[in-house]
Amino acid sequence: MVIVPGKSMDSNIKSHLKENPTNMKNHDFSLFSELYTCYYQVVARILSEAAHHPLTRIQIEKLARQYGYDESVLAIVPRLIQGDWPFLRESGHTSQTYTSVLKQEPFPQSLTNLQRSWLKALTMDTRFRLFFTDAQLEELREALSDIAPLYRTSDFCLFDQYGDHDPFSSVMYREHMQILLGAVCEHEFLSVSYLSRKGKILTHTWLPCRLEYGQRDGKFRLYGMAFNKTGKKRMDVLNVARILSLKKTGRYYPASVNVDSFLDRSLCEQPLILEITTQQNALERAMLHFSCYQKKVERLEDKNTYRCTIYYDKRWETELLIQVLSFGPVVKVLGPESFLEQMIERVHRQSLLTDEMSDASS
Repeated sequence: MVIVPGKSMDSNIKSHLKENPTNMKNHDFSLFSELYTCYYQVVARILSEAAHHPLTRIQIEKLARQYGYDESVLAIVPRLIQGDWPFLRESGHTSQTYTSVLKQEPFPQSLTNLQRSWLKALTMDTRFRLFFTDAQLEELREALSDIAPLYRTSDFCLFDQYGDHDPFSSVMYREHMQILLGAVCEHEFLSVSYLSRKGKILTHTWLPCRLEYGQRDGKFRLYGMAFNKTGKKRMDVLNVARILSLKKTGRYYPASVNVDSFLDRSLCEQPLILEITTQQNALERAMLHFSCYQKKVERLEDKNTYRCTIYYDKRWETELLIQVLSFGPVVKVLGPESFLEQMIERVHRQSLLTDEMSDASS
């Protein structure tokens, strides 16, 4: 569901929230996530195309990349082609082409009670209010008034998070997020007063291009394009919580900005190379965990391991290091050597700290 800031909720979404869920007793949808995840959407797109005309394997792989990720080709296409997921059959017209076995469109037509309950849980997250106007929040509250939330924030204990999250409940923080969201959508330059890490107040004009959230540190970051005195463009990264004030300039950039092209210039010369096993659902967890990084995934010959090459900004190396360590033995670092040395040093420091704590308690 996508709602543009400042616009009213789509009438179809509101009607879906209020109408009764479809009768799904003939389907074995045991998990909500299996219904609407990216993989489900990718398969649905492939089946929709295959229902209209036969598809070759190359065409199926192209659709998987278009609507999913590079690794979607490895995870989805073989299961469809080999029949593990019995939704395609070989076409009788041309060899090595496939058509859909489904007689109806695979997309669900209305929301289930489980989905509505999940939406209710999302509305209780303090970050949720940042992306919606008061009018939209009221519409959602009325539409979900008779639904119990699927979960509450208090149900989770997150042990690997930093404690200094952004002040999501702050009125000023929410106002800033709403202005930034509007500027990103409309390509409007903003005059920003910003508190630097060194405690200096900077005032500059940026074009907000992208907002990014760090799950581990609980902070939103703004990617803003600026021009130096010679007119050369650069991409700066600002912590939204450090923004003191925002002012609309009324000046607009004529097109969308390719943020990734700027970020490519700051990527490490030597990418991180990981070997990921299939144990403990490691590949899927890793792809979700590293989804914000540019990467390339390939299946190794033994078919039980994958090689993942991650291209990252040097500024986020420490955060990436902590993320890799959190996977334990199911992920092996193959290089570069400098990254391996940092891992060894960090594990050694952690071992010494554990020994000190053990000695102190004995």
